[in-house]
Amino acid sequence: MSKWKRIIGVLVAIFAISARPLLNHLLWLQKAPPDEKVGVIPILSNKDLSSLVSGKNALLIGGTRGVGFGTAQALAKAGAHVTIVGRSKDSGERAVSKIQDVCGASGSVVDFVQGDIGTVCSALELVDRLASRDRRYDLAVVSAGIFPDWTRPLQNEDGIDKSIAITVVGRFLVYRNMHRFMNDGARILNVLNSGDKLPPSAGLFDRDIIEGKRDVTSLIEAGMNFGIGEEIMMDSLFRYDESYTNRKFTMVSTHPGILDTDLLNGQGVLVDILFKITVPLVGISVEDCGVLQSSILVSEKLHQFGLTLVDHFGYGRIRDPAFADLIEQHRDWLW
Repeated sequence: MSKWKRIIGVLVAIFAISARPLLNHLLWLQKAPPDEKVGVIPILSNKDLSSLVSGKNALLIGGTRGVGFGTAQALAKAGAHVTIVGRSKDSGERAVSKIQDVCGASGSVVDFVQGDIGTVCSALELVDRLASRDRRYDLAVVSAGIFPDWTRPLQNEDGIDKSIAITVVGRFLVYRNMHRFMNDGARILNVLNSGDKLPPSAGLFDRDIIEGKRDVTSLIEAGMNFGIGEEIMMDSLFRYDESYTNRKFTMVSTHPGILDTDLLNGQGVLVDILFKITVPLVGISVEDCGVLQSSILVSEKLHQFGLTLVDHFGYGRIRDPAFADLIEQHRDWLW
């Protein structure tokens, strides 16, 4: 091996070792201030998780792949009875089969309910389907969603941008009706948003985009609209929906972190390249992400009967105060 090859090899090794903590630190700085009352959520072993969820009923909306699948698998391995909800019957049956193969003798029951939250009608149909079952749930994880695609924005049949329709409006309709199929004191995990700082371009939240009156012009604009929409949706549930306080629901919203998923497909060459680089450096496997999300869901450190924000490092976060005005200004559009 030549001298230059050895030098290049050493430089590559140094970069590989140092890049992960550096990128993680940069991601950390993009978050809102820590919530000292919550601190860091410990990741539980399967034994410890089992002591908290064994025999409980868990609902996973968007559980056929990605974060939802990983969380469904972690809960089932710990002995929870898991219901997976997804649009595709084939994908649902495959997910159930994979989880059953992994769970072995955990004693969990895993089943599938076909459903979609992409339109107002389909979301309400799913609510009716879940409410008609003879099972009530103690835990719920909602991860269904698509990433905004500014290169070819699409509206659903309600005239709403598809990413907003699923990640905000569809989730909102499900959350508002959870009293129909969840037990009192249930815990709810919303996977998408978790105490991010609001950038200077806060004015990018635009109802005309949400209502399909104009198309988005950039990835940042697209992401801002569904990200802020999520904040408005979660805040309003605890402010204006009495079922959340009366039924003593506890909600936590998390970010899945960077993992290998097709959620970002179609966002352009630069995003594809960036994604391919960052996943090996700071990414997390679907299985590990599922264990983290499950640990967060059952943690005793959450704000009881309220909303907690937890980032993908497992740290509690305080909502950026800059969101307050936006939430107050736009809260009525969902209701």
